Amino acid sequence: HAIGGATGGNERSTTTGEIVEVITETQPAGSTGVTVKASEDEVRYVIRNDNTGKETAYKETNIIGRASN
Repeated sequence: HAIGGATGGNERSTTTGEIVEVITETQPAGSTGVTVKASEDEVRYVIRNDNTGKETAYKETNIIGRASN
């Protein structure tokens, strides 16, 4: 999935990765184990970055969509 993130101003950088976990409750997540606040209404997706291999939790609003192959 393509992942977007603000780099400053209105610019966006994107990368791709694979969703490896869906989080629906507050818990440690990702490669660093940072506590992520999640719920059934505010789901977080742990995505493994294709370039770095690191796992990070993202809000659905930061996921642009399915990447092309």
